[in-house]
Amino acid sequence: MTITPRTRANRAFTIRFLSGLVFYGLALGLAGAAEGTSFPAWIPALLVLPAVALMAWANIEMYRSGDEFQRRKVAEAVMLAFVVSTALILAVGVLQNFLLPEMNWIFAFSILMLSWILGTIVSAIRYR
Repeated sequence: MTITPRTRANRAFTIRFLSGLVFYGLALGLAGAAEGTSFPAWIPALLVLPAVALMAWANIEMYRSGDEFQRRKVAEAVMLAFVVSTALILAVGVLQNFLLPEMNWIFAFSILMLSWILGTIVSAIRYR
């Protein structure tokens, strides 16, 4: 059985991205657990940096491994994610001044990731 370059790229993406998500979850969990103690919560939150680096590396390498059509689909998904997440994050920021409770800054990252998923789905449907 021959392993194609696409399969190899998909596996590398999956491993890097899931590793980033594990670090991200660990960082949030440890920061939350450190909140009630005298241990500063920002120290375990530093795990977010390698998590974001792993996820970024995974996405950049996946983008580079694609052909022109795949790159166009990814670029469209990223553009849609940027437009949607920027509007939502600005709206949440403005509404926090008036009626929404103060939200954690990680909330913005969640909006961005959900927007990216939405952009990927829209792009996949469009080019089906």
